[in-house]
Amino acid sequence: MKLSKFIHDHEFDIRDRLKAIVTEAAAAAEAAGRRHKGNASSVTFSVNGMATKQANAVKDVRAAGLDVRTFKAAIHDGFDSLQRGPVKSAACVYERFRARLTVLTKVMPLFADGENVHTVALAKIRHRQPVGSLDQFRPAAALRMVKTIHRRLGQRGVASKVFGIVEVSLIEVDGKLLFEPHVHLIIKGPTREELKAVVPRHPRHNSRIDPVYHAGGSGLYFTKFLPETRSGYEDSRGNQGRQRNVMQASQRAEWLAWYAQRGTAELVIMVGFKPGLMRRFLAADLRELVREFLGIRHRGRG
Repeated sequence: MKLSKFIHDHEFDIRDRLKAIVTEAAAAAEAAGRRHKGNASSVTFSVNGMATKQANAVKDVRAAGLDVRTFKAAIHDGFDSLQRGPVKSAACVYERFRARLTVLTKVMPLFADGENVHTVALAKIRHRQPVGSLDQFRPAAALRMVKTIHRRLGQRGVASKVFGIVEVSLIEVDGKLLFEPHVHLIIKGPTREELKAVVPRHPRHNSRIDPVYHAGGSGLYFTKFLPETRSGYEDSRGNQGRQRNVMQASQRAEWLAWYAQRGTAELVIMVGFKPGLMRRFLAADLRELVREFLGIRHRGRG
């Protein structure tokens, strides 16, 4: 059976399981006395929707006058291409889906047990790039930040395991739009206080540390891959908030072109693990990932 037919046959099962993770995460948050951001209705999975999103990305790149031929070479034309050809770029919706299931089935369970598991959102101010200059940022710069955190923990005698994703959003600062590369990390080992001692903060960085109450929920958030524009605002009571909107087409095209130049290996961070995990991450078979994700123990249909 073709992979595309297998995915189509399990489309609704995959969607339901993704939504169930959000529900489970919300329940875990409530039990911990916290509020879970997001709801099940925001999580979607559609075979036709993925194809449409891929086609729209090509249209955005073409409309912006960017190299559409190079962009198309960096993405798959469908699920079946995942099995035939080499790994494509992080701009490809099919590669991103494979990466999402790999994170949920292979990586997040490594962080699900025990205490002292936290997420860290970290951005360095100097990494920001004006619109039109995103190609100047290299993901290796984000990896160096994470390795520094891991090394400083080790120097304090604290063992840690770190998994992370490099992400890029668009932000508005003093009326100017800037691309902001940042990392989302899940770290196991250190206490919150031990993390606070090594995670950089203002004025050169923006960072946030939160406890993990559901590893799957964190993994789902890490792999959302949305072309967001984030802008701050002040409500009627004077409270600061943040609004999220979709990027404009030209900005989205630049964002897509940047991801098209990067494979998953450049954007995934693994520190403190045994050698070989990254290789398994990249070589994951999507059909087997779906079976594991859905708990299908016998081949049955597909």
